[in-house]
Amino acid sequence: MSGRARRFLIFTLRGDRYAMNVSDLAEVMETPPTFPIPKAPKTFLGVMNFHGNPLPVLDLASFLHDEPPGNSGRILILDHKIGSLALRIDTVERIISDIRGLQIQQQEEVSYARQSIMFNTEKIPLLAIDMLMAELEDEIRAGGGKNEGSAGVKAEKG
Repeated sequence: MSGRARRFLIFTLRGDRYAMNVSDLAEVMETPPTFPIPKAPKTFLGVMNFHGNPLPVLDLASFLHDEPPGNSGRILILDHKIGSLALRIDTVERIISDIRGLQIQQQEEVSYARQSIMFNTEKIPLLAIDMLMAELEDEIRAGGGKNEGSAGVKAEKG
């Protein structure tokens, strides 16, 4: 690491806590109105207006846990270098920094996480955005996979 502390956003999905690198995010906002995406997988809430551009919104809890999408929460806008996608989560808890002596460990039991962080004696899965985006791309190429339809999510290669 280059002397800069990494920062992590701690958030919840259906009562479970997850972490995400703040550097993977462009913005955090309240859930805006969304508009349906024809033939999109059921895990997509729709498309939202993000600074004049359409942006698909994935209900992350629905995608990870195969549950019905929620109707409220926060939106995490991914950095455009990762892809054109917004993630709906339940709540944002806090931002923490690894300068506080956080331990980052290999993660084995949670999907879409290679590592976890230890925070206040709790092991919190660190969401692997690249794994999530690869799964979404595969699902869309396959015509929806477990969810019928397709959506216009494109991960940008960087």
